[in-house]
Amino acid sequence: MKTIKISSFPNKDFKKFKKIKEYREKIINKTSPSVINNEYIVDRIAKSVHPSYQKLMIKNIIDVNDDIKIFYFCNADGGSLATFRPGQYITLQFQFDNKFVSRAYSLSSSPKDALNNVYRISVTRIKNGIVSNYMLDKLKIGDIIDSLSPSGYFFPSSIRDKKQIVGLASGYGISPLLSIAKSIEDKTIDKDITIFYEAKDENSFIYKDELKRLSNTYNNIKVIFINRSNTKNRITVNMIKSFITSNFTVFACGSLDFYTEMKNELSILNLDIKDMRFESSPLIEENIADTIETPNVVDIVVEEPKKKKKKKVKDEEEGEEELPDIEVSEQTPTELPKQYNIKIFSNDEEYNVTCFENQTILSALELSNVRVRSKCRCGECGYCRSLLLWGTIRVKEDMEHRRKADIKFNYIHPCCSYPTSDITIKIDN
Repeated sequence: MKTIKISSFPNKDFKKFKKIKEYREKIINKTSPSVINNEYIVDRIAKSVHPSYQKLMIKNIIDVNDDIKIFYFCNADGGSLATFRPGQYITLQFQFDNKFVSRAYSLSSSPKDALNNVYRISVTRIKNGIVSNYMLDKLKIGDIIDSLSPSGYFFPSSIRDKKQIVGLASGYGISPLLSIAKSIEDKTIDKDITIFYEAKDENSFIYKDELKRLSNTYNNIKVIFINRSNTKNRITVNMIKSFITSNFTVFACGSLDFYTEMKNELSILNLDIKDMRFESSPLIEENIADTIETPNVVDIVVEEPKKKKKKKVKDEEEGEEELPDIEVSEQTPTELPKQYNIKIFSNDEEYNVTCFENQTILSALELSNVRVRSKCRCGECGYCRSLLLWGTIRVKEDMEHRRKADIKFNYIHPCCSYPTSDITIKIDN
């Protein structure tokens, strides 16, 4: 190959090359000393519409009953709220009792309400739930709460989903479906929805008056209430068929038991997988291990059959007399779940905490006041993704949403991972 030398270039180009430093300095000296604004208009719009972090102020609180409250929020900084898609959730962050905890709550308001500076959620009391009890018993109007931006995949798509939506809701699961219904009302989305909403009794229906108003006002929004105080009342395929005659997409939200029941019922219809949407509700996992002292889910030890023993006493006149059988209970002590040690490396800090075998790693970190990223708390969003350096974990089958590459290279989601040995993890905040 021929070697090209500088002297091979035309003389004019060579002179410019020799003076290139001087030439550049002249250009630099002519420029303004002021800092160039590298932020584009589209970036400013994106940050205002989709901020990663918000401060919310409680604008109003409505008591549904002793165990359910509805919270209204506005932007505490006076700006606008981040917009969202109907069916998404926000993640609230709290610092109290030497703990940093976060919880995700589905928005029951519509995206149009966010433009008017309003978010709305409902909070249901969870037995031994740290956050739900704190929000219901401690929070008041005017309090300010940190929040992450709206997230989640439980929203209708004009491409993927049918025009007709069948909403299946149980208890607190009505929130995302109400958000979808309100979006249909204000024409944010072009869908029809029929909601089958069941609750344990008449007082447990959340947003009942609003749902009735929507159902009575719009032909493309229908709500059927099922009171489960009568055990015969339940959502069935025949009930759905009596109201729906066209093809539809199912949007279901509620507890794990409710999902199991609905999947068994819907199996008769042979629906495509894409036509069955089940929200990975963050609240259904709150009561796994979020007690203040010890987890409220423990290994159950079956009580052994009671043994009958005969006891004899001696009477001075009549001699020995046999008394009736006395039942003596011999119960094996309840076994506590195993505990494992977790070593955490985070931002050049090192922590050591303990975690029960039936307690999520995220829950153990929060109860030990180790700050960690989290959003959905059900393994779906990947926001809490961390590197497992040593040890083993387990993940429930219906909570396993990791990519194959993450599984291969030992990345875990602490929000849905349980230790099966002592472990070491690296967390990026």
